[in-house]
Amino acid sequence: MKGFSNFVNTALKILFIPIIIASLGFVYAYAKYFKTLNIYLILFFTLSFILFLYVLKKELNPKIILMLLILFGLILRLYYVVTLDNRPVSDFAGMFIRSKMFLSGDYSMFHNKNYYARYPHMTMTVLYFALIRSLFANSLLAIKVINALLSTLDIFLVYLISKEAFNSKKTALYGSFITATYPPLIAYSAVYCSENIAMPFYLLSIYVFILVMKNKANTNTLILSGLILGIGHIFRMVADVVVVAYIMFILIYFKKNFFTKSKSILLILLAFLIPMITANTILKRMGILQYNLWRGCETKWTSVLRGSNLETYGRWNMEDAKFIASFDDDKELEKAIKEKVKERYTKTPLPKLIYFFLAKYSTQWASGDFGGFFWAQADTKSLQIDILHNGMLYVNLYYFIILLLTYIGLFNKRQYIDNPIINLFYIIFCGYGLLYLITESQSRYSFIVCWLFIILSLTVFRRDEAYE
Repeated sequence: MKGFSNFVNTALKILFIPIIIASLGFVYAYAKYFKTLNIYLILFFTLSFILFLYVLKKELNPKIILMLLILFGLILRLYYVVTLDNRPVSDFAGMFIRSKMFLSGDYSMFHNKNYYARYPHMTMTVLYFALIRSLFANSLLAIKVINALLSTLDIFLVYLISKEAFNSKKTALYGSFITATYPPLIAYSAVYCSENIAMPFYLLSIYVFILVMKNKANTNTLILSGLILGIGHIFRMVADVVVVAYIMFILIYFKKNFFTKSKSILLILLAFLIPMITANTILKRMGILQYNLWRGCETKWTSVLRGSNLETYGRWNMEDAKFIASFDDDKELEKAIKEKVKERYTKTPLPKLIYFFLAKYSTQWASGDFGGFFWAQADTKSLQIDILHNGMLYVNLYYFIILLLTYIGLFNKRQYIDNPIINLFYIIFCGYGLLYLITESQSRYSFIVCWLFIILSLTVFRRDEAYE
């Protein structure tokens, strides 16, 4: 256990350096194009933080402070989404448009070789948008308000997780304050993406999992953790990384016998699959889906192909899109992709290959808002605060400080050695780091686990203080 913790810690001390350097690069780039709004945002955050510290010093009931933080976070999110008149773009626009077709009884988008037959993991978002359309006259505003409410729920869930991870309500309140003011969570409240729905399920699942690992809940409660994570997964299908992290944590850190460990792993796996299999079965029997939610008519290797493009650093590109479109047979396509990926990685000079992976990895995690303000303001009719063009120095400076605290926390042995729960979050980060290193890269893909850095930044506290 100690050996594995030291190994992961040493690896992350190296792996976080390029991210921090890239993040600092973003800060420098936006500093060169300084806008006055950054001053106002920095002043607003500073005054908010001073007020937060004052309230902490007054030693009010932690529940009251938490409620104030939740209210504060809600106001920030609602203000941003209500004052920003925007429209969904790209995949988000496609899903919103198809939701209207779905309501009219047209399921063709899920059949044959249509877009959602190729990428059925977007199905639940289309159905969710359809539900909102059927309930609200102004469905776009309703989606954003719901996003804001769910993002506010994240403040409470991060508090619960931090309280258990550090055994300190005070440390958990720091986590809640960061969550309330965290730029990505505010930005994505105005983005029409499924991560807003999935994230609370991810967080709640982790909280339940930690309770079991700390022997505060029965092992059978892992069924609940798996079910909740499974629901989050059908909205953003990358939760399998968290499942692997759960399994690794149980095997390495859960101080139980072999039978209990095996039972725990089995409970999580089975419970995790239930929501997806259930939803998939219902949708196929209703004639909505032609293919399974987890496997469309197009191989998932297409993401690996795009992720291997050295010229675009693993991002979407026309070259690979044309290559994929040139095949009619999925098996032939998968075979051709594997050959092409192998060729790219084996025939590229080693220095160029190392630089490619380094650049792809660091830029994946370096954006202060994970692309949130770009997607929020991509098609804007009107807005009151233009953060994308005038406030990105503040956004990236905020994130840089969080990363710096996370890195300093790696040297705090009283956390990662004496507090095994912290290693769960390190393992989760490593899992997603590897996933996005192999597959297609986009800044927004990391948003689903942007909360990791909030919790990891709290490791900067001395453990004997955190456990007061």
